[in-house]
Order: sequence, then C-alpha cells, then structure tokens
Amino acid sequence: MRSLRPCVLFLMVMLSVGLLSAAEKANTSGLTFTEYDIEEDLVYGHKDGLALTMDVLTPKQNAKGIGVILVSSGSWKSKKSDIEAENVRKRNEDHWAQGLLAGGYTLFVVRHGSSPRYYVPEMVEDMNRSVRYVRSIAKDHGVDPNQLGITSGSSGGHLALMAAMTGDEGNADAKDPIERVSSRVQCVVAWFPPTDMVNWGAEKGYNVIKLVRPEMFQRMFGEITDLEKQLREISPIYFATKQSPPLLLIHGDSDRTVPLQQSQVMQAKYQELGLPVELIVEPGGGHSYWPGIAAEYQEVWKWFDTYLKK
Repeated sequence: MRSLRPCVLFLMVMLSVGLLSAAEKANTSGLTFTEYDIEEDLVYGHKDGLALTMDVLTPKQNAKGIGVILVSSGSWKSKKSDIEAENVRKRNEDHWAQGLLAGGYTLFVVRHGSSPRYYVPEMVEDMNRSVRYVRSIAKDHGVDPNQLGITSGSSGGHLALMAAMTGDEGNADAKDPIERVSSRVQCVVAWFPPTDMVNWGAEKGYNVIKLVRPEMFQRMFGEITDLEKQLREISPIYFATKQSPPLLLIHGDSDRTVPLQQSQVMQAKYQELGLPVELIVEPGGGHSYWPGIAAEYQEVWKWFDTYLKK
C-alpha cells in the first residue's frame, strides 16, 4: 500500500460542491478499448410504477465468468440518457466500465431510485434488491452466482459499501422469488466513498453541515426526526461485522469533496475486525478523477481475482 500523507479535513467543501458522479468523468488516461456485448434495461424491480433497471456488459474476449455490480450514481442521483450516443460515449470512454471490462469482468450496471424523488435509505434497499436479481440471472450471463463483486465511487461507492455491509441471505417466506435470494456480495472496491456521515472529517462533523446547509439532509431523508441516528443508519462503518466482505479502498489525498479520513476510518474499522482490507492513497488525487487513474485498475483486478476467482 502506498504511504499515507497527512489527512487534510475538508468539512465545508462538500457543502458547496456536492458529490460528483462516479459515471460522468471522461477517462483521458489511455485505456485500451475493450469490445463488449450489451443487454440493456433489464428490470430488477419497480417503485411507484417506475422500473428499476440495469445494463449487462460482457467482454467479447477473455471474459472470466466473474460478475461485478457497478453502481451508477452521483450525488445519490442515477440516470440514463435518452440520447444513445451519450450512453455509448460513457461506456466506451469512461474508466468505470472500460477499466473493469479490460479485466475480463461481466458488468451489471445498476441504476437506483434517484434523488430528489427517493431518499438514501430507499436507495440502499434498491441496491440490495439489485444484488438479489443479479444473483438470480448470473448463470444466464456466464457468471458464478456465488462469487459477486460490487464497486463504484463517491455516492456510488457509498451505496456499494452499504449493499456490501447490509446484505443478507434472503427471506425464504417471501412471496416474491427475488426476495428469497441472497443479497450478499463476496468482495467490494470503493473509490473515495462516504463511510461515516456522523463524523464527517472530524468528530460530529455533521453539525457543520447541519448549521450551514440543513437542506442537504432534507434531500437525503425527507423528514428529519433524529438526524444523528438517521446518519448512522446510512453510514457503512456502523454495519461492518466479521462477516463483511474483503474491501479495497481507493482515495486521493487532495480530495476536497469526500475527505480521505472517510476511507481511513473504514480501513481502521476493518483492521479492528481482522478483515481483509487495503487502502490505496493517490498523492495529489482529487475527487472523482485524476490523471493516470486507469493505472489503479491493476490493483482492482488483483483484488477481485483474489477474492472472486475459484
């Protein structure tokens, strides 16, 4: 692991910048394009008559038969353009899809119920539902249903972690057959994720946000009843147990949106539990993207292969 630089805490920047999209920053680091087959808009659930959808991308060559869920999210918003050329550009140029396809992974690109219509706790439910659905169709896509990874960055990284920390074995008595399926993943990679909403950058750091920009929490929760309790309920660090899956964290030490401290405390929690964890710190790396970010995928591939290959 690279050496950690001293952490500079950025409490206020989140207030003005917001969490940037983990699926909208174009890759300029020279990844070799990987051709893929695609099946679009598979419906994994419904909300208020609206479909929850995902796309499946399979490398045309050297597919490993390993499934990875890629959470499409930025500022807890998830979308797909009606302009197909925009979707193609993102899939073909952004490092998120191409970095994983180059490693031979079959991608399940999941879109959750989006802010401001839906709130963060509901998005966590969507992610658990999506894992169940992916597991139910994995064999149809040449993927081992018992060996699933999940990844994303920023708010997507947060939701990936929440799914990884809160997965369960399913409800055997559920009427819906999808709800009978396990939502546990076997490995997670999170890029610059929020992990402890209560202690954001410092102990009780959420109070700074509450004072300066309280509407942020209203967008996250709708009605505020007990804010600290609500923040704990969407903070991955409080759900980590000895059964949590192996975790790779990637974070820039100049991130002014999500402080490096958020990955550091999650790493410390995993170490306390005796779980496999690694934190890669990019010197000078900001939020969402840095020059040469594609080079990080060597470690991502190594992590997924270590814990997902049989």
